[in-house]
Amino acid sequence: MKQNIKHKILGLFKSRKLNVFLLFFVLSFSILILTKLSKSYTATIPFEVNPINVDDTFVVLNKDQLKLNITMETYGFNWLRYAINTPKLDVDFKTDVVKIDSSLIWSVSRGFSNINNQFNKQKKVISINPDTLLFKYDINNIKYVPVQLNTTVNFAEGYNTLETFKTLPDSVKLIGPKTILDKVKVINTESLELNDIKTDVNIALLLNLDSLGNQVKTNVKEVNFELGVSKFSEGIVQLPIEILNSPKGKRINYFPKQISISYATSLENFNNITATDFKIICDYKEAIDDAFLTPIIVKQPEGVKNVRLLQQKIEFIIKQ
Repeated sequence: MKQNIKHKILGLFKSRKLNVFLLFFVLSFSILILTKLSKSYTATIPFEVNPINVDDTFVVLNKDQLKLNITMETYGFNWLRYAINTPKLDVDFKTDVVKIDSSLIWSVSRGFSNINNQFNKQKKVISINPDTLLFKYDINNIKYVPVQLNTTVNFAEGYNTLETFKTLPDSVKLIGPKTILDKVKVINTESLELNDIKTDVNIALLLNLDSLGNQVKTNVKEVNFELGVSKFSEGIVQLPIEILNSPKGKRINYFPKQISISYATSLENFNNITATDFKIICDYKEAIDDAFLTPIIVKQPEGVKNVRLLQQKIEFIIKQ
């Protein structure tokens, strides 16, 4: 019995009569939809507000919360378009918004014409609600914020740089509400890791501006990270030690009398570095257990890196 029913159903689907029926059904349904969409309907739809021609001294704070409910008459095809995409309307601050006391106010009486002009002739605007919009705003401030590199540079063996890591420009001009700008201390770059570096670096880095939101403006979206890279060599110099604050009437005998300092510098700068460019002292007031002095580098030249003492303690005894 079940097999017979199954065969009959399959037979219907294979039947030419059913295929013709389905074709006419689809055509009829399509014609019905087209007929409906071709008719004119009146309805109300909310539009998001997009402020334009806003004075640079103002920052609109609540534009995302404001909407205009537009009641209009148009064809079904146009209503279908609004159902697919969220509609927006421009509100012209130059012509349609007035400042009254501490408020920026848009009204239908001033702005209806510009709103109506944003619709084609097939769309008839009947009414706009609400009849006024109150825009909250803050006064723009200007603040220069330093750029902070989010960069790791690993040099190839024997290579380094004498330059400090910095960007060009090294700061960014921000325009926005004071309440927001006061919280911004630095602007970070995108992260970058460079390995086995042997040559100069010149790379454009995007700034991470997403955290600022749309109320803060800047015309700088990226900065350049530039770094001069050189072949490096290590040098060693020996220096005498100067003892400060020796006890009066007593003589300090210490060992060793000289200490070696190691440093790194570029090959171009290597011959310019001499022992007289450095100075080491020991302060008797900082003596450890009346037996050791701690050497400190108090002078070193520019153009050197990784400067370190090769001995950390000086033995001493006091002689009468």
